[in-house]
Amino acid sequence: MEAYSDGVASIRHHETGRIYEIEGDELDWEIVDGDERQMGPEFHHEAVFEHPELGKIVWGLWEYPVGVENYRKTDAGPHEVVEDLDYGLIHTRDDSDDWFEPPPPDDPFMVFMDSYHGSSDLLAQSGSDDGGHLVNRLVFSHQVTALEAYLGDTLKNEVFRDRQAMQRLIDRDSDLKSRKFTLAEMAADPQLIERIVREHLQGIMYHNLRKVDVLYGIALEFGILNLAADKDSLFAAVLLRHDCVHRNGSDKDGQELKVFTKTFVQRTADTMRDLVQGIEQAVLARRTPPSATP
Repeated sequence: MEAYSDGVASIRHHETGRIYEIEGDELDWEIVDGDERQMGPEFHHEAVFEHPELGKIVWGLWEYPVGVENYRKTDAGPHEVVEDLDYGLIHTRDDSDDWFEPPPPDDPFMVFMDSYHGSSDLLAQSGSDDGGHLVNRLVFSHQVTALEAYLGDTLKNEVFRDRQAMQRLIDRDSDLKSRKFTLAEMAADPQLIERIVREHLQGIMYHNLRKVDVLYGIALEFGILNLAADKDSLFAAVLLRHDCVHRNGSDKDGQELKVFTKTFVQRTADTMRDLVQGIEQAVLARRTPPSATP
């Protein structure tokens, strides 16, 4: 089972009375706690959203016994939940599903750089100085997606290349360390641990840069955000891509966004390229053993 959230939550600020909206697909769920009880394990699923005006809003689901929703709670602090999200538990795919995720490429860095150069060429040739131009938005969205793919593919490659990195992830990631298996399950599937880790990494939303920063810090022992020259522009780019993909280039109020000039799109792409180059250098450095002292 995994948690899902759909729809829009409307929350009224306790002081100003203004109503703010939070969309379900903006939430990232994780298992934050687990406990063994009479009928098996209990899992606590949680999604935390940091709103600039409302502060921290927390959605919680308790699964007990496994596969059954036992309790749910929305904590908006002092604010009023006018209308809540549609959220709950849903069955995940199993081995009988007729699709699979292909393995990551051997060299995610080269894939990203090819995408960077190709999209930059397209922007220069077919883009416009008009900040609402369709080609500009398409290039911008593609570039953010390329960054997400690089972050995910690189992490997966390194975790499965380095057994210690995988063990750190198992020991310290809140979702993985709460998983419990019987000896029978482990005996029936010798690759159980690797499969669970792979499925977990495949399910990460790699546009959640703060979460990805934590995962890199755990597994690879370096964060990604401290390698970024301009973190704010990266966070903004993720939100703007959401508006491009889900609202056709308009904000929550339906106003068309006009920020996607050729200069803005290329500058953002260069910021992402610089981040990827910094990550790649850190990855290569951790692969290279320190030189022996003569």
